[in-house]
Amino acid sequence: MATKLLAHVFGKGEKSAKQVDKSMIAGLLGAFDDDCFMKNILHTHAPEESSDIDVQSLFLLVENTLHGSVGIVDSIVNPKGSQGGASGGNSVFKPPTEGFIPPLSTISEVGCEITCKALDTKNVKETMVSVFHELAPYSWVSKAVLTLSAFALHYADFWWLAHAQSSDDKVAESMSILKGLPAITKPLDPQKIQVFGVLNEMVKITLEMTECIVDFEHDCKDVPELSTVIDISASVYQIVVAVVACSIQFTALISGIDDYKGQDLSVFSRKVNVIGHTIKRHYEDFKQKKAEKREYQRLQRLFHAPTDNVELIKSFFYIKDNPLPLYHGSKKVTDKVEILRRKKVLLLITDLKLTSPDLSILVKIYSESKFIESGYEIVWIPVVEEAVGEEVLGQFKALQALMPWYSVEAPTLVNSVAVKIIKDKWHFRQETIVVVLDQQGRVENPNAMNLIRVWGWDAFPFTESVGTTLWSKREITWFELLVTDLVFPHITEAIKAGKYIFLYGGEEQKAVHEIEEHVKKITDDGVSMVLINVGKSQLFWTRLESCMLSKLQTRADIHDTLMQDILKLYTSFKKDGGFAVLSRGSHVLVNSSLAVVSKVLSQYDSWKKQVGVGGKTFEVAFKEHHDRIYVLPQCHHFYIPNMVGYIPEDVKCPICPRMMKNIVKFECCHGAH
Repeated sequence: MATKLLAHVFGKGEKSAKQVDKSMIAGLLGAFDDDCFMKNILHTHAPEESSDIDVQSLFLLVENTLHGSVGIVDSIVNPKGSQGGASGGNSVFKPPTEGFIPPLSTISEVGCEITCKALDTKNVKETMVSVFHELAPYSWVSKAVLTLSAFALHYADFWWLAHAQSSDDKVAESMSILKGLPAITKPLDPQKIQVFGVLNEMVKITLEMTECIVDFEHDCKDVPELSTVIDISASVYQIVVAVVACSIQFTALISGIDDYKGQDLSVFSRKVNVIGHTIKRHYEDFKQKKAEKREYQRLQRLFHAPTDNVELIKSFFYIKDNPLPLYHGSKKVTDKVEILRRKKVLLLITDLKLTSPDLSILVKIYSESKFIESGYEIVWIPVVEEAVGEEVLGQFKALQALMPWYSVEAPTLVNSVAVKIIKDKWHFRQETIVVVLDQQGRVENPNAMNLIRVWGWDAFPFTESVGTTLWSKREITWFELLVTDLVFPHITEAIKAGKYIFLYGGEEQKAVHEIEEHVKKITDDGVSMVLINVGKSQLFWTRLESCMLSKLQTRADIHDTLMQDILKLYTSFKKDGGFAVLSRGSHVLVNSSLAVVSKVLSQYDSWKKQVGVGGKTFEVAFKEHHDRIYVLPQCHHFYIPNMVGYIPEDVKCPICPRMMKNIVKFECCHGAH
């Protein structure tokens, strides 16, 4: 009897009237990528509350059914191989919600559409329209699970009978004859058996991607902002096409068609595998984002109200990957974060391009005996955006070797979620920041780097209150803060000697060259002047910005004289193409745009005659001529780099009584300076 049944399925019995149309196979393959048709199909979606079903319970039943079925096929295709937990009868049964009743009539109708009726119709688009018309009132995920349910019944029906008949079950034998579905016990055609194996793998992938969207729909309910990570409607369309493809291929294989042995099935399998991989990748991406969001929320709470500095600092590292995440540069040993308990910590947060001046000043501070004696430590947290390969690791190690303090043992141990908090809460944007934490992990200064650059050790212990005190000193001049020996070697001698100092910088080399020619005429006349072109001095621009930002952190009045002078210099360079400052010692005589000063100097022959008349000095004549040429702008503007998260909101124009607008401008960090 078994031989007769096998002969029937492999073409030795009565010929079937059904044929597999080649255009139908081509239509199936084309349906996967037919965006226009997919959009038309998706417009049939008309959900009704009365059609809501327990999708998870229905999917559990489908999963139970298909796991058993694919296990049977695996045992037939590879009888000597490992069958794992998917073999028929050995799968773990997952019960649905008690009292769950599936929509049997819909499953039956869809089953009819995707089996024999699909072969009779021979028009894939017509079949798809019919299926989606039947599923119109259901949710998107329900559509996919209902379609897979219909196929699961069809698939399991055959393989359960085949499995039962192989054990001489006479009832199963009779049922298979009545249903026209002869069981496979000892295959006579190995090629066709392998085709069943390829189809079985396709069924597994279809089940997996359906599971992904079922889980996704359930898991994204508490994070609605991530609900678009997977395009559910498009994914359901692809799954339904995959199910229809599996169903048509399977129906053809078991219908006794003489010449059909899985036409283009390998092409289908590859296509479904690509789609399945994409959906699974998106689901994994969703799970990662959800986990990161929960971790982000946990860290937000921790950052908002820390009670222990160790707990906070631990959150920066993947402690599970390495319980000794800290490396001490001087001692050359690794250590636990607990070593920092009851210490005040300066978190040095940088990329791998920490500048030599910044490193140098931090090393000097760390070398001060009072720093360690007062219970302070520095911990370097590198923010590395690129993949950590050999080159990046080499840069990290080279920089780490220059640091005598604690650093993370490897850049891969830095928690990526903590990095996001660092960017959001402390406004890290590649520029080096130093966050000062007290013993409880509370922030005493969200960025002390600007303070450190300007004041060095004098700013210890680098809290915001110390910055306010330093900037309130009456004897301070912005010129002395900017023009130092650190930036321009030996300039302090010229300042103390009361020499004329001409400080200038511009983006156009032609303008800079012209002003230098004008100054040469003046020095040739015997006026001693120290010329400093700062156009290419990154150290000067960093110091200038640090002065502005450090001053802004004190919530300084934007119209404070010192603040106005600094902002004027910075704005002249940013908007007017360059700036020029003339001082005598540290006393600034003129702070103006390069263009205006260039015009003053070009007219030197006309106003130099005033020098000496009535005791008028060079500087007085220079300033008077400048003031005659300089035209007060109708309105004002300031350029302020936003690197500390604080920009003054309500600022009145110093020229008219109106409030100034705050306009955001994005500028590449590789700008002219």
